[in-house]
Amino acid sequence: MATNLESFVKTLESEGVDAGQKAAQKIEAEARRKAEQIIAEGKVQAEQIIEKANSEAKTIKSRMDSSLELAARDAILMLREKISEQLKTLLQLNIEKALNNEETLINILRQVIPAYAKASDDKQTAEIILPDNLQSNLIESVLQELKNSLQGQNVEVDVKHNLAKAGFEFKIEGSTVEVSTESVTEMLVEMIDPDLQKFLAGA
Repeated sequence: MATNLESFVKTLESEGVDAGQKAAQKIEAEARRKAEQIIAEGKVQAEQIIEKANSEAKTIKSRMDSSLELAARDAILMLREKISEQLKTLLQLNIEKALNNEETLINILRQVIPAYAKASDDKQTAEIILPDNLQSNLIESVLQELKNSLQGQNVEVDVKHNLAKAGFEFKIEGSTVEVSTESVTEMLVEMIDPDLQKFLAGA
């Protein structure tokens, strides 16, 4: 009887140990499964976070590139305007100085007026208008020379000294030729500007 009892106890112990081992193995397997699931989900979430971060970074970079491109374009446009303004101011100062110089003005008068006064069978009238401060023996001598030359082309010339700016005006048969600081500056700016724009575009 004692032997049977002892054998029964041993059987219970053996079965208990086996059951405990099986339960432990089951718990371990479940823990491993959950751990693997958590790791897999974590990887997916990490990939999603990285993908979202990369997408946001690309969007920000694209915006920054656009902003920099616009800023560079605006800076170049502003630079062009400033250079054009400085160039125009520099030209105006030099042209003003040149037109107030008797020798320079005399050379221009001798070249411009005969070029616009065409010979005609009909008598024509013309006006040369100069600033009041340009009255000298040299100027008057040149004006008389031009008058005599134009009379040979059937053009009667009247000279006035009432121009309010540097340079002169030549009026003939409804046409006016203006040689002033403003007109010469505009002409030179138009001649220079294409080359300047090309240079700035290349820069």
